[in-house]
Amino acid sequence: MAADADLVLLNPEPPTWQLHWVQDCAVFDASAGGDTDGDALRAAKALLARRRVAAVVTYEETMVVTAARLARGLGLPGVPVAAAELARDKHRQRTLLADTGISPTRSHLVHDLDEARRAARDIGYPLIVKPRGLSGSAGVRRVDEESEFDAAFDAALHADKMGLESEGILVEEFLEGFEFDVDCLVHDGTATPVSWARKIWAYDPYPVEAGFITGHGTLGRAEMTEGFDLACRSVLAAGIDRTVAHVEVKMTPAGPRIIELNARPGGDIASRIVELARGVRLGSLLTAAALGRAPEIASSGDRSAGIRFLYPRTRQRFDGLAEAPTLRARPWIHEIGELRPRGETVTPPPQDLYGRVGYVMATGPHADEVEDRLLLAHHELRVLGS
Repeated sequence: MAADADLVLLNPEPPTWQLHWVQDCAVFDASAGGDTDGDALRAAKALLARRRVAAVVTYEETMVVTAARLARGLGLPGVPVAAAELARDKHRQRTLLADTGISPTRSHLVHDLDEARRAARDIGYPLIVKPRGLSGSAGVRRVDEESEFDAAFDAALHADKMGLESEGILVEEFLEGFEFDVDCLVHDGTATPVSWARKIWAYDPYPVEAGFITGHGTLGRAEMTEGFDLACRSVLAAGIDRTVAHVEVKMTPAGPRIIELNARPGGDIASRIVELARGVRLGSLLTAAALGRAPEIASSGDRSAGIRFLYPRTRQRFDGLAEAPTLRARPWIHEIGELRPRGETVTPPPQDLYGRVGYVMATGPHADEVEDRLLLAHHELRVLGS
């Protein structure tokens, strides 16, 4: 982003690494129960007294609604508030997409166990239980039979909200098929697919995204035509604008269906993997969307890249990743990193949904080859400790 615009940063905590990339910054109070929007607006106005600002944008899930309200309060371009709020509310998403016929999925919003059981009987098994407004698959589980339902509902009800608002639980039909991500650049009533990824799943029946792959060979023709078209129509129907919107799509036997809409780009280091595979910089595209500029999308089409996250097998002390010298010397290994301090106690999903301790990035000429290389790396890079 800093390569394409002068940035000023409004942050909920004192900035550290960001200081190298921004022209100015201010801190606001985002503590639970505080006047987050009011404090952000006051801090932003102090920034605007020192710097000219042309638009407001965020790539952080927890800041989507705050950024939209801030843009409205300052009279600047940004994601419309109604669209930002809808992007944080899976029930409203389902209602909009079903009412417009864009992506009908059977879904019930419930608030207690008796109501949830009735919804489950109406939908039938297998089904999905998920919190209304969380992210990163927090509290989400596929339930295959009635005996598993109560525990799944309780887990969704008590999932860590991580500062997000989430009132109620969704009980939904389970959609069979192949799920993928697509990021759409949205501005002035147009939506353009700019990035897409094949997901790597782990810890079934919990939908933990343990990695993803993008670039050449990632998706088939149906995903890149019908799926992309549905993603673009959905973000426009939701009123999302002036951002890169991250959309989760599943190709089912009945055609593509929307799993989730987000009013910010994909996370999990997605921007680095996309640039590594296709030469496309999501930060530049996010800047273009925020400023209302026509995007410049020049993509290379003969390369693929992916990332796989590494988890401990059980609760343990983390002593690093295996040396695996032969693997680390491979030319297609782009990067291996550790995400937790050595000596710390770590726990795998589903007990700790964010229990990643490391990652590996790999490249190759085709997505299938990258997937095989990531599988090999996942086997070789054992998590050490006891």
